[in-house]
Amino acid sequence: MSKLDITDRLAFLAEKFDVFETEIIKASDNNDEQDVPYSEFFETKSLQLKEGGWDIHEVAEITSTLGSAKVIAILSTKSNKRGFPIKKVSISYDVFTEMVGADPTPNKISLQWMLNTFSRLIKDGDYVEARRFCGEDLPQANEYLTLFEANKRKKKFRVMAQYSLKGIKDITNINEYRNLGQLFDAVDPFIERDPTGMESLMNGYVKRGQAEMPIRDRRFTIYVPLTRDASTIFNNFAGWCTAKVNNSNFEYYTASDGNRKPNGDVSKLYIVIDNGFFAGENENIYQAHFETGQIHDRSNSNINLYDLVLSKSESLTNYFGQELMAMAKDFKGGMDDNRYIDSLIDFGFTEALFDFFDDESIVISIDSMSSRKKRRVPKIPDVSRFKNITHFIIMDSGLHELHPSIGSLKTLRNLTLRGNMVETLPSEIGKLTNLIFLNLWGNPISVIPDEIKYLDKSMGGKLNTLVVERDKIGEVNYQKLKKLLPDTIIT
Repeated sequence: MSKLDITDRLAFLAEKFDVFETEIIKASDNNDEQDVPYSEFFETKSLQLKEGGWDIHEVAEITSTLGSAKVIAILSTKSNKRGFPIKKVSISYDVFTEMVGADPTPNKISLQWMLNTFSRLIKDGDYVEARRFCGEDLPQANEYLTLFEANKRKKKFRVMAQYSLKGIKDITNINEYRNLGQLFDAVDPFIERDPTGMESLMNGYVKRGQAEMPIRDRRFTIYVPLTRDASTIFNNFAGWCTAKVNNSNFEYYTASDGNRKPNGDVSKLYIVIDNGFFAGENENIYQAHFETGQIHDRSNSNINLYDLVLSKSESLTNYFGQELMAMAKDFKGGMDDNRYIDSLIDFGFTEALFDFFDDESIVISIDSMSSRKKRRVPKIPDVSRFKNITHFIIMDSGLHELHPSIGSLKTLRNLTLRGNMVETLPSEIGKLTNLIFLNLWGNPISVIPDEIKYLDKSMGGKLNTLVVERDKIGEVNYQKLKKLLPDTIIT
């Protein structure tokens, strides 16, 4: 392809992805991001979009440590002729040129794939991943695209890819790959690696004080790199940007101000290794970084570490429980913003959430729908220590089990469990004789104890209102409640 043809292609893609010029946007003196004035370039682009009938929906920015911001994309919407909403992503010139530079092909045939991948993340509202893709992952993309172009015509590539890339019709067409993880899976067999020396290499860094190995049990090892060199030993084994020799973001994730632990210490990258990896028996290595909420497998895809590792290792479970509990308690913000609590719950420590409520609490409220992250709280622990509680609220949190100690909350006036999965009410619920309001809406309750009758005013209780979903509990249970609670309003 001639230089003129490449220029035409770049011009075509610049128009297709509505590339606009950008510049650094200086923040105001108080560094309040809401007060950052937009540049003339942004205002011009905004005006053009509005004149074209587009409503600006979101602006994705990268904010630097110097208190300045750079717009990386604009998401706008409008309705088509049939009245259905369509989304448009306008990409900044800086992002466009970074991707041009990351495309290893001489005719820039991979550029459209990078632009599509970035645009898809913006359209899906995943701005964190979008920023990461254009700000951290382009060197990896360059490496994988180079391997892809070198091997996509080989018979071995076709044989390997047909098993790892189900759903892709033409495995030689880069534009059919939806993300960097899929591309990693395609080229993974062509990355040269030998894990047999990794164990001694890791031990060497530990001895030199550049890494820690806090846990090594029969099945798993935890390795914590303390320097860039100790982290990049996984360069050929994982797609993490912190492992790449030429693009390690190790210092950003561990030492930058925004990623420090709540007590001010440097952050840690926890690399969890299946011990079979050292003998070449498997490739199961994972990396967790709690300050950014990232838990990835070697292809950099999000995974559930509890299912893959912690459910199989008590020692790792206890280690992470202690680490996370300490960081959660050091966190100075509110509970809804405490990402360490989120990780505790994800790692199976659902009962730990209640350790963050004071014994003298009057209200305990866990509303998953209003939290920063949808929290799952399948069961509650012994709650008898809350002697003064009047409102106990757990909504939309996957709760399916009530601890019998619920009956010890003599001061309780409002018990709201809306939108959960409770099937059985404990008989101890009949001891809540000061309860005025009971909300069980959305729970598929199948077992209703006779003791619930003691909540009714006819039996000395104070219950005024019970909220249930009639279709969920069934007609038989609904009529049972009507009989047991004759003086209670049941809605």
